Formats: sequence, structure tokens, C-alpha cells
Amino acid sequence: MRRIRISVLIAVLLIGAAVQVTAQQNIAYVDIGAILQELPEAQEAQRLLDAQVDKWQQELQSLEDEWQAKFNDYDKRKLILTDQGRARAEQELQELDARIMQYRDEKFGQDGELFKLEDQLMRPIQDLIFDQVKQLGVERGYDYVFDKSGGVMIIYAKDEYDLTKDAIERIKTALPPRTLSGEEGQQGGGQQGQQGGGQQGRPGRTPPPLPDADMPPSDQPPEFQSR
Repeated sequence: MRRIRISVLIAVLLIGAAVQVTAQQNIAYVDIGAILQELPEAQEAQRLLDAQVDKWQQELQSLEDEWQAKFNDYDKRKLILTDQGRARAEQELQELDARIMQYRDEKFGQDGELFKLEDQLMRPIQDLIFDQVKQLGVERGYDYVFDKSGGVMIIYAKDEYDLTKDAIERIKTALPPRTLSGEEGQQGGGQQGQQGGGQQGRPGRTPPPLPDADMPPSDQPPEFQSR
């Protein structure tokens, strides 16, 4: 019984100490996603990204359509082709498939052109946001400032600890004068709203069906059976 009382006492003391430490810390939060939606510069950067992605997707689709057309032609004529003709057609399909995979990796891969373009267009804006939010937190005397739009889950928070609106006004003041026309700004803002202000997923298409997915195993050429 005495051990139980001692354990309970220790637990109470630890909980009290934790509450006291927490009470001494000032914590605020911001919504980076909401900030980005309010900045015309971020909307314009997103519009440029979307336009480039659409262009790359069209080029990728063209390659995939070419592969499908070649495969359909091969599939229709494979029984009447000579061994040399079949080997040549299969080689062309394999080479075109390799080009498609290489193109997709070059544009949308982990270190592809989209990643570099995002970094080029969005990094200056993100750096400005983080710097201004940090300065705002320091001036207000907060120990921590969390981004509630990221991976941090905030179940409940008082509005008085939300620095988002103040951060938006501060960042807009820190931005250089804009040179974009009003029409361009509205166009970027419209697209940003429709797409949710997101650039989070890297686009990519499902690879075109390979011959071994459409041909019975008995009819597959050796080159495709090994894939």
C-alpha cells in the first residue's frame, strides 16, 4: 500500500511539472496554405507551373499514343510477319517504351525538371513567408509557431493564437511592387482557386500497357516474356 501511495505521488508531481513547463511556453500557429492563396506572386508561380506541366503531359501523351498505335499494328500483323519483321517491330516497341519511361523520369522524377522549376519559382516566396513568420513570432514573444496546413495536427486552438492574417499583411508589405497586369493576376488567382493552391503531387501518367499485358502468354515474343 505504501508503494502504491508513493507511485501515485510521483505521478502527480510529474504531471504537475509538465503542466507548469507547458504553461511557461507561448505557442502560436499559421496556415501557410492560406497565406499562399492570398499572395498574387504565389498564384502566378502556380500558373506558370501548371502551364509547363500541361505541355509536358501533352508531349508524354503523344509518345504513349505513338506506342499504342505501333503495338496495335504489330498485334494485327504479327502472324504474317517474318521472324525478322517481328523482331524489328518488337525492338521498336521496346525502344519507344524506354523513351517514355525516360521522358517521364526527366520531367516528373524526384530530381526532374518539375522539381527544379518548383524550386526556382516557389523557393523565394517560401523563404520570404518563413522569414516573415519567424520575425512575427519573435516580436510577439512566441516560443513556437506551427504550420497547421502541414503535418502538424492541431485539434483545437484559440483564434487569438492564429498569426495567419497578420503574417499575410506583413508579407504583402515586404514584397516588391508587382509588375503583372490585373488581368494576369486574376487569371492566376482563378486557376489557383480551382486547383486548391496545390503543387503537392507530382504529375505522372499510368504507363501504357506493355505487350505482355495484352497478349496471351503463348503468343508473347521472348523479349516481352522476360519483362
